[in-house]
Amino acid sequence: MAASRPGGRGRRRLRPHLDPMGDRRLVLPDELETGVAHGRERFETALAAGPRDGARIQDEETLVALAEAAVEGIGEVPYGSNAVFLVQLAAPDPHDPGQPMRAVYKPARGERPLWDFPRRTLYLREAATYLVDAALDLGHVPPTTLRDGPVGPGSMQLFVHASDRNPSTTQAERLEAQLKDVAMLDALVNNADRKRSHLMVTAETRIAAIDNALTFLPYPRQRTALISLGGTALPASTAARVRALNADETRMTALHERLSRLLSAREVDAFEGRVRELAEDPTYPSLDDWDGRPFEWW
Repeated sequence: MAASRPGGRGRRRLRPHLDPMGDRRLVLPDELETGVAHGRERFETALAAGPRDGARIQDEETLVALAEAAVEGIGEVPYGSNAVFLVQLAAPDPHDPGQPMRAVYKPARGERPLWDFPRRTLYLREAATYLVDAALDLGHVPPTTLRDGPVGPGSMQLFVHASDRNPSTTQAERLEAQLKDVAMLDALVNNADRKRSHLMVTAETRIAAIDNALTFLPYPRQRTALISLGGTALPASTAARVRALNADETRMTALHERLSRLLSAREVDAFEGRVRELAEDPTYPSLDDWDGRPFEWW
């Protein structure tokens, strides 16, 4: 019989891919990598699909520019735990055509080894999170693709221009609704590092969810600044997106193929389990009050 726990009305069943369980054995990186391509081979396989594959229609030209436009300038972003670069490309900014396109470039060579993630895979997880956002047609993850850049293979994400104005009351309400969509996305990709600083308000008053590298572990490991949503129901429109994706065999098959180029088989299977479980029980995971919070940089 499946385990259950308190929460909401009566007792809810534990969702093995979504709900943290204290006695679950942690899976180490070498176990995640069994039977999958490594390093350059995996990168080349993912790159061969092209930047348009899996993109939102409105992002396609931006993704092509991120993948192919000449690099006109590059500078390192200081104070990060991994090497991150801001690059300027020979293409116009899609939101301000009078300005050059800028992008955040995260090369595999600059990734600091972590005990719980396979080495040199974080940039692939950035691209995988964009693909899930695109499959749900959310538009919260900035266009992100792969590129063999100035320091080697890495992810390339459109630079976000943050708003410098305080939102109106109506705009603030819309932003709150968008945060609930981002929280749903984070539950599906199992985001282990959703800091407040990774949620930006754009000039178009949209939430941009950046820095999505610590994602897709095959066991529940979500940490989020949106922890207070735990145990509450997804909004009806948000739940409808998850159910529609889960019920669409064509979309799920295509997403499976795309994610399989970037992630291990166990990680893809676990992701599909989270989609299924959240569709059947559209409730945000209840996280531990301490372990469910990300480590914030001050």
